[in-house]
Amino acid sequence: MNEEEVQDESEKKIDRARLAATKWLPMSAIGAAIPFVIGIIMGLRVEQVLVAAALTSTLVFSGLWMQSFGRERQYSSAT
Repeated sequence: MNEEEVQDESEKKIDRARLAATKWLPMSAIGAAIPFVIGIIMGLRVEQVLVAAALTSTLVFSGLWMQSFGRERQYSSAT
């Protein structure tokens, strides 16, 4: 890898980290809050609500992370 490719790769990592901190984590938190609200309304056990919240948060975060890789491929194939 030459110096330009290394710098480009580090910029992509920084951009992903910025997106994770500014958009993905808040969206994951909102996604985790939804099972809490539904669980309270339905009167579910705390364990079930915690597992549902953790899975929802993980699903939202990983989906957004994978989407960023898809966008990267889309941009590189368009150029």
